[in-house]
Amino acid sequence: MTIGGSQNRNRQGTIRLIRGCPCFKVFGDEKLCVNDDSILEVDVIDVDTSLFGFARSKEDMDKERSEEDNICYASVYIDEITNRIYCISQGWVLRIHGRDVPASDIEDAIQFMSTKDLAASMEICSDCIYKFILTLSDTYADTMTKQEKADEIRKYVDKFSLMIAVKHSDMDDMMKSIGSEDDIEEGVDSFAFLRSYLVQLLEQQAYWSKIHYELNNEKADDWLIKLAQMRELLARLEFQFYSQTLQLRDIADFNLLIKMLQFILKTSDEILLLNESIHTEIRSKRFVNLVKDDERFEHLEAYGEKSRTVEHNFSNILQILSRL
Repeated sequence: MTIGGSQNRNRQGTIRLIRGCPCFKVFGDEKLCVNDDSILEVDVIDVDTSLFGFARSKEDMDKERSEEDNICYASVYIDEITNRIYCISQGWVLRIHGRDVPASDIEDAIQFMSTKDLAASMEICSDCIYKFILTLSDTYADTMTKQEKADEIRKYVDKFSLMIAVKHSDMDDMMKSIGSEDDIEEGVDSFAFLRSYLVQLLEQQAYWSKIHYELNNEKADDWLIKLAQMRELLARLEFQFYSQTLQLRDIADFNLLIKMLQFILKTSDEILLLNESIHTEIRSKRFVNLVKDDERFEHLEAYGEKSRTVEHNFSNILQILSRL
């Protein structure tokens, strides 16, 4: 569900190139363009947007149009001057339900779906952009019921939580990888997939609880005791986050679903604040000097890289849930 890779969002001159188009649809064996609520069967060429690397303006992109009116590259570009989104192959302004698609909406979609580093297929990119725009854009706020929006958000959070766990397990030196993003498929048993990750979070809690206890007995400096306590709490909050997301699949009642999503929002916010505090402390001079002599904190020294990823991923979750 994610758009990744530099080829998906190339900024050059006054335009930005994006792989994927919300108006490209796949129905069975048919490939369709539904721009401006019309239906046109198209022949698709999956084009890498880097091929348009010399284009710097809308005028340059107009020269890249296909000579045939049924060719689709399933890619679009944003023109900063007009603040509109255009089809690369045909030059059309993108319109959904009788309205121009705002450039800000597609930018928000890309930001939200950026947990994955590898480039998704143009088919997946297009479908995800479309779902995001209809679900969360203010422009199309009246096109879906509250229940439909909540259901889509639930699907996003459910799948993204799995993707975040994969990435975090790969980056954490206190963990073993739980798998790859390719393992995450529609209908996957979320609990079975996350089981080893949850166990490792519990092990982290136990490790930092032990360090916290030792530091208290040693009458260590208050800032150091607090640091161990924060790291223990972070593992506990992350465990709580996944416990909450796992419950989403079994909630049918709309009001209860919204309540659970609000709990997830609160937990994500707490994780962000705590992660920022830890990141700031482990970059301090006093911590750098300490870790040279105390191997118990080597894991925290290595946490610096993961903390940036935690900030990025949970900021995305927070951004979406804040729209509820």
